[in-house]
Amino acid sequence: MLVKTKKEKAKVLSFALPALTIYIVFLLIPIIGAIYFSLVTWNGIKGAPLEFVGWQNYLNIMNDEQFMISLINLLKMVFFSVLFHTPIALLLAVALNSKFKGYRFFKVIYFVPTIFPLTAIGLLWYFIFMPNGSLNRFLEVIGLSELVQGWLINPDTAMATIIFVNIWAGIGYYMVILLAGLTTIPEEIYDAAEIDGASSVKKFFYITIPMLKPIITLCILMDIIGTVKVFDLIFVMTEGGPNGLTNLPTTLMYYEAFRYNNFGIGSAIGVIILIIALVLTIGSESLMNRKSKKG
Repeated sequence: MLVKTKKEKAKVLSFALPALTIYIVFLLIPIIGAIYFSLVTWNGIKGAPLEFVGWQNYLNIMNDEQFMISLINLLKMVFFSVLFHTPIALLLAVALNSKFKGYRFFKVIYFVPTIFPLTAIGLLWYFIFMPNGSLNRFLEVIGLSELVQGWLINPDTAMATIIFVNIWAGIGYYMVILLAGLTTIPEEIYDAAEIDGASSVKKFFYITIPMLKPIITLCILMDIIGTVKVFDLIFVMTEGGPNGLTNLPTTLMYYEAFRYNNFGIGSAIGVIILIIALVLTIGSESLMNRKSKKG
């Protein structure tokens, strides 16, 4: 419906104004502020001098070994999250949608991790993976003492351990989204396919997945954005150790801004995180749209 009169335009604007105000105050202004501070050096203290340095903060970051390590860690996190989150969540959703006996119990069990904040989940797994934690104790009890190690302090296992915890924590969330999507698929389509002799596997690949494509795309995009923003899991479990090998750009941003008082460097890292999230999100969406058109 077209808005014609001034009165109608004012009414539409009055409805949009609160949301627009929140968007400007809590999103646009902080982004503009981050871009500005990324071009200066400032220690974060009120009244302290600001020195304009242009792109120097970005050049310093790109030449920093710790930042490059954090960037590689981030790409690993995004890759494995996308690789495991949605496929596992989809399989669980399909299983629960069959409504076998006791399916409600399993639905609750799978969803419970998403109720807790990542900080609590990180602490839980920290006590499991710490050198004298429950995992190592369990390995000793069952006679596998040779597998006992410092999972979070060993450079060979620390990042893999965090990636595992991140995957475990998110599966239930995407499972619920996909389960809701499954309820929108008409049962008659499955019945018709069954009459035509289609097996459960064929119904999954030729009915379920094609009809859930928009929701699967949404889950992948949400997964990418959520993984890029991960901070608390790293901070609680390793604080970026050992020797910065598990740092992500988000943890480096925090350390530079609030531990070392380099607000210019911290803001520059924040802008880079924003760019990475936009590039990964737009790139993934474009790739999936191309595949769907070809299909």
